[in-house]
Amino acid sequence: MFVMTIKVYIFGEDGFTNNTLVGSLSMLGFDVIGETDNDSVASTMISNHQPDVVVMHLDHERIKALELAQSVRKNFPDMGIVFISKSVDLRLLGVTKKSLPLGVSVVQISKHRDLDFLKFKIHESVAITKNQTVIKPYGGFTDAQIETIRLMAAGNANSEIAKMRYVSEKSVEQMLARIALMLDIPFDHKYNSRVRILNSYYELLNGRSETLAVSFTRGFKRAQEKLERYSLLA
Repeated sequence: MFVMTIKVYIFGEDGFTNNTLVGSLSMLGFDVIGETDNDSVASTMISNHQPDVVVMHLDHERIKALELAQSVRKNFPDMGIVFISKSVDLRLLGVTKKSLPLGVSVVQISKHRDLDFLKFKIHESVAITKNQTVIKPYGGFTDAQIETIRLMAAGNANSEIAKMRYVSEKSVEQMLARIALMLDIPFDHKYNSRVRILNSYYELLNGRSETLAVSFTRGFKRAQEKLERYSLLA
């Protein structure tokens, strides 16, 4: 029985990282036809060689990677696209569903070490219907909560966040209180809750979610119970 070898092209980080990924994918039986960290070179190579799947490091040159992915989907509708990222939730990078082409698969970099999972996601990117997006947000965070955390990480005070989001400062404080509750972080004047929320944000951004899993599960349960009692809305 003839089995078609899937051709893969890599748009990623530095040469060492790309070569490591090339070795891993080759070992899995994929035909890696090239790699680069230059978006212009990648665009030309993809057009000339038309691989079955393009694997992209989203943490490297995020905007260029998204633009390249949109171009691939427009010009080659059936081509698979796999994003690799350290972040457990692409929204933490500022990536929204609107900025993503349809029909992409995402591999968190910690799972990227699991070659069987990576192999599955590459095959998935070829097989999935290209009018759907295979993205799972982390935990129960809303888009508004993620945006608020990102604005806080950019150094904005609550008053500035309120102006940017067209809400009251009290609404921002309520939202941060809910986020802290979900992360099982005490939210009162005895604790620097903003710093602890940001620490959690950077852990999630860099893929270190294991240490937060228990706290998040416990905190999210408490948040649900409290919301049921007080009907706090952000």
